[in-house]
Amino acid sequence: MDNVERTGGKQRRWLIIGGFALLGVIVMAAAAVSAWQASVQSSHKADMESSTTTVLLLQDVGEESAIAATLLQQYVAEGDDALIPEIQSHSSAAIGTLTEAAAQSDAAGIDEIAADGAALAEGAAQIIALRLSGDVQGAAVALEEAAPAFEQLNLGFAVISEQELLEVDALQGKADRASDLAGWSFIVAVAAVATLAFATLALIAGSLIRRRASRPAMPV
Repeated sequence: MDNVERTGGKQRRWLIIGGFALLGVIVMAAAAVSAWQASVQSSHKADMESSTTTVLLLQDVGEESAIAATLLQQYVAEGDDALIPEIQSHSSAAIGTLTEAAAQSDAAGIDEIAADGAALAEGAAQIIALRLSGDVQGAAVALEEAAPAFEQLNLGFAVISEQELLEVDALQGKADRASDLAGWSFIVAVAAVATLAFATLALIAGSLIRRRASRPAMPV
């Protein structure tokens, strides 16, 4: 009888140890998954911010280049040298921002667009030089020839912006899924910790009850 009780006691102890070990593994796994998914979510949000920034930069490039183009047309028509610094300022701002956008984004075609923008800025400088030299006709022809390239550049801005916005939508979906998984993993970890704590308290309480029950009764 004593051997049976000892055997049963050992089995219970191993079951208890195994149960605690399993709960510990669940806690660690759930915590690891939660931390991992939180990191994934943070990475996706950083990528979203990068794509959004690229779109805003390209909008600035479009505005600056449009102002520079308008002023250039006005200069070729009127020959007002006071417009040259303004043209150069807006052109430089557009190229600087476009370079920043190209460094920020990995969208297909962004480097080619940056190169086209630089080429247009050089073309604008040549048009100004022609007008300064008094070759009004030559400046007007060069300006007209540059128009299709300028329109193509604006189209490129729109295409890249659309790509980046689509990427933002995709990343938002991934970030939301990562957030949900991290949340559920955290809940599982908390539940496992609570179960482990409850089981520990129950084990301690059971041990105390058994010790009291095993004490000899006090004589009356």
